[in-house]
Formats: sequence, structure tokens, C-alpha cells
Amino acid sequence: MFRQIWAMTRKEIKLAAEYRGQWLLVFLTPIIFIAVMGATFGNTGAPTVAIYLVNEDEGRLGRQVVNALRDEPTLAFEMLPSRVEADRLVGEGQRMAAVVIPAGFSQAVLTDAGGRVEVIVDPAREQTAGIVLGQVQAATAPLLIDAEVERGVRNAFNTAPDAFGFTAADLQEAGIDLPAVTKFLAAAIKGVVSSQVQDAIDNPLVRIDVQPATDAAPRQAPTLFDYLVPGYSVFFAFFLMGLMAETVFQERISGTLRRVFSLPIGRIPFLLGKLLPYSLIAMLQIVLVFAASTLLFDYDLGEAPLALGLLIVATGLSVGGLGILVSVLVRSEGQANSIPALLTLTMAAVSGALFPSIQAPGLSQLTPHYWAIQGFLNVTALHGDLSSILPNLSALLAIAFGAFGVAVWRFKHA
Repeated sequence: MFRQIWAMTRKEIKLAAEYRGQWLLVFLTPIIFIAVMGATFGNTGAPTVAIYLVNEDEGRLGRQVVNALRDEPTLAFEMLPSRVEADRLVGEGQRMAAVVIPAGFSQAVLTDAGGRVEVIVDPAREQTAGIVLGQVQAATAPLLIDAEVERGVRNAFNTAPDAFGFTAADLQEAGIDLPAVTKFLAAAIKGVVSSQVQDAIDNPLVRIDVQPATDAAPRQAPTLFDYLVPGYSVFFAFFLMGLMAETVFQERISGTLRRVFSLPIGRIPFLLGKLLPYSLIAMLQIVLVFAASTLLFDYDLGEAPLALGLLIVATGLSVGGLGILVSVLVRSEGQANSIPALLTLTMAAVSGALFPSIQAPGLSQLTPHYWAIQGFLNVTALHGDLSSILPNLSALLAIAFGAFGVAVWRFKHA
């Protein structure tokens, strides 16, 4: 069995070597993209705007803040159940910040003291986390105006009995519904409060309280290159799926697969012989891009070579696993040409591989790109060790072996 796998692997590497144009895409293009993006945006902390959000308030104004942040186009957040969990994840560097709407916020906003929205920031990225403060302020600005008007109207009606010598009971006997009148006046006044807008912004009722995450280990802020190097390495490595799909499809329509399976070879050795060479090529690509980035961009490889090596191996296996699954499933030339490229671009877009601020929280964790990039970031920029990337290794290997298992199940050589 091992001799069969080795023979298949050697044959595939020789065939792959003939696609010289593909190597330009896989090996050279990532370096070009890293250089261009780094020169464009500068070697600074990555301007990610993916944050966590915790709403501990049960009132209306708390929900309005959540809706305002959801409508803010420059923010993408993941809801968490508690402040403790948000504090822990930010302290670990998973996000640069977390916004917390504390319990009792809706009631506090209408008091003289006002309410507070907390922003927990990663101390290692405190300067770049300032972008989150501006975005939260911008998103909640309309809420500040509404709250200012509502509080003013409510205070006026609360002080009216003392000022004019009548009570709320007197108003009720006169057939005046005080809550309804308060609501009506508040809605009317909101349309003519232009003179109060500046005061509400200069002295906001909703203040942003910045607090460093507790028990956060001191770390140097990751640079933009710390994100771009693993991001584009992984992104372009997955273009190998297209070459794998094209190779298997051509063997299918040419009758090569039928001839191969006339020999005493099983599906698992055959598919492993297809998977391993491209996994090795993906690993080599990552190694070369990392090495070139170290020389050209002073990219820090960290202090845990074993962890870095295992991550490279796991990432390469995930490329081969998903590649062989796609190769097994495509049934036409059009599918072989389009599906791998579309899948590669989609996974890169939702995972943050294209740029750290462009990702879909939640969906990103379904991609191998996310686990690979976060793992490389932990080992290199954050100087983590093997224990810090065990979840990343587990996820990448689960994707690789899961995809290979499905490929074995669905494979048909005819």
C-alpha cells in the first residue's frame, strides 16, 4: 500500500511540475500582494473592526444600541452572553475590542448621571482600538439626541406639579393621560432639537468607558504584515484545488482512472496518492513565502519552530483534503474550472485572508483559512507556543480528514 501511495505521489509531482504557470500564481503572487498591500497601508496594526458585543440590558435603549451598531457599516460584531467571556477573549487577542451594554443601561440614560457603554480593549492594540471608539460614538449619536429629548421632557413633567401647584392626580381627574402626553411631546420635540444636537454630542449621555482587559499578558501589537503574510500564503495555496480538480477530471474522461483501477489498487491509496503531493506543494509554498517575507519585510517567525512546522503541515493537509474532495465531486469541465476558484475566493473573503478587516464573524470559523491564519498569528506575532495553537491544529486536521473521508465515500472512477 505504501509503495502504491509513493508511486502515485511521485507521478503527480512530475505532472504538476509541467504546469509552470500555476507556480507563478502559487509562489510568486503572494509575495507581490503582500508587498503591494503593505506599501499601500503601511506596516501598522491591522485596522480590523470585528468586535464582540454583550448586551446585559433588558430595556429598550439597550436594544436600540445593538441595532445602531448592527446598522453601522464599518462594524462587524459577534454577540457573546457575558462580559466575563468578552473580557477573556479580548485579553487573549481574539478581537481588538468588545462593546458591553451593562444591565440597567436604559434606566441610567434617563437620569442626570446618564448611562455608560463600556469598550474593553486589547492593551496590545489600544491605539488601533481607538477606531472602535469612534465607530461606537458615530453609531450611537442618534440615540444620544433621542435620549436627551426624552429625558428633558420627562424631567419637565416631573417638576411641573411643584412649579405650578398641582399633582399628577389632578391631571388624571381632568382626563389628561400624562404618559401619553409625555410620549407625544417627546416625539414632536425630537424634530426641532437642532439647537440641542451639539450639546448632546459635546456632553453625551452615553459615554464610552475604556477599560483594559484584565489578566491580559503584555504583547507587542501585531503589524499589518503579521496578518498579510499568513493570509496571502493560505489564500493562494488553496488555488491548488483547481489544479487537482483539473487533473482528476482529465484522467476521468480519458479513461485513465478505469485503467488504473484495473490494477490491484484501492480507493484510499489512490486518493492519498493524489492528496499528498499537493499537500506537500502547499507546505513548500508557505515555507517559501514565509522565508521570503522574513528577508524582505522583516517578518518575525516567532520562537516556537515546532508549533510553526506543525501548523504548516496541518494547513497543507487541509489544502489537499479539500482539494481531493472538490476533485471527486466535480463532474464536468466547467465545474472543474469554476468551482475550485469560486470556493477559494469565497473562503478567503469570509475568513479575513484578503484583509484582516474583511471577514464574516461566525462564517469565518468554518474555513481552514481562519484557523490557519489565527494559528500563525499566535505563533509569530504573539510568540505563542504549541499549547496556544492546539485548537487551530485540531480544526485544520478535522477539516483535512473529514474532507478526505467524504471524498473516499463519494469517489467513483467511472
